Amino acid sequence: MSRKQVVIIEWIVLLAVVGGIAAFLLHLLLSSRSPGQAAEDVLSVPESASMASRPQEEAGIVYLTPAPTPSPVRTYTFSFAGDCTIGSLWEWQGDQPGDFQSVVGDDYAYPLSGVKSIFAADDLTVVNLEGTFTTSDVPVEKLYRFKADPSYVQVLKEGSVEAVSASNNHSEDFGEEGVWDTLSTLSGAGLSYTRAGSPLITTLPGGLTVGIVSYNTVENWEDEYVWRMSVESDIASCQEAGCDLIIGFMHWGTVEYLVEPEDWEVAFAHDMADWGCDLIVGGHAHILQRMEVYNDVPIFYSMGNFCYGGHLDPEDKDSVIVQASFTWDADSQTVKRTSLNCIPCLISSHTYYNDYCPAPCPYGSDDYQRIMERLEWPY
Repeated sequence: MSRKQVVIIEWIVLLAVVGGIAAFLLHLLLSSRSPGQAAEDVLSVPESASMASRPQEEAGIVYLTPAPTPSPVRTYTFSFAGDCTIGSLWEWQGDQPGDFQSVVGDDYAYPLSGVKSIFAADDLTVVNLEGTFTTSDVPVEKLYRFKADPSYVQVLKEGSVEAVSASNNHSEDFGEEGVWDTLSTLSGAGLSYTRAGSPLITTLPGGLTVGIVSYNTVENWEDEYVWRMSVESDIASCQEAGCDLIIGFMHWGTVEYLVEPEDWEVAFAHDMADWGCDLIVGGHAHILQRMEVYNDVPIFYSMGNFCYGGHLDPEDKDSVIVQASFTWDADSQTVKRTSLNCIPCLISSHTYYNDYCPAPCPYGSDDYQRIMERLEWPY
């Protein structure tokens, strides 16, 4: 056999080997695709894949992401703040230089701009709404009557507040008309509320059911039996509704500006804890009062003013945001408080007047230290 014939045979063998390998690889590729599948797709997704495990596509490549398994354990953070008068005295309504409406105008995002990032990061923010959203011009006969046009409910919305306590001594400043104007305005804006006889009961994403009980003792201060029966009944209603967590939001005290809570308030708060409250916050004193922990239940007697349009220049501008986190185990149906935090705030950035824009105090500052000392913070 000549040299030329040998070379030809070697080339034929080589081509056969290469062709065989190419045919094998092509077979593997085609067998991995369903009929009619586009040539650029390189990985198929089973038809049984759930909506939660739909693939993500990038540059023609399909990545299959398994559906995550929901965790039965979840931690929820709640924020609470004190007296918010979103408006001013009936006699002012923007005609008094420096009052709430004249400063805020229609910039509804302004008043809570300094704390919105805090409220937006939690699961539920609740404040005391100390006033009314109404167009009524028929106030009740009393010294101070607070109101704002219903459009001012956007201050709460813009500030990431989800719920309010509507039990206080200014909820009825414009009688029944003002009450129902306020409640319908809140509901229309998607905000929840709690008031005496109507606790707020809500189930949050993940399954935790929370009950918030409120009551105003200020205009009923002589009849303690009524308070006790109402609050105990509302707590029982929350328990019967299957609430995993119950919070008391009280408006109490017979005298404003007392440095210490009154003895009966302390006894009443202890009873509320014994009845089933897991956390108790309060207000009305218009100044900050101490807190305590009773049988592992934190009690804040007065959180002070917060976004407060009721005064052009309150002497005491100290305030606080109370934050508590609770961990919920859906499997065991148990909840446990896992953290408690206080964020010292000033209700105004100015010393000599109220700009209606509360803001946190820098950590370690003189204002921060003073507020924590006033709280008698135990942690």
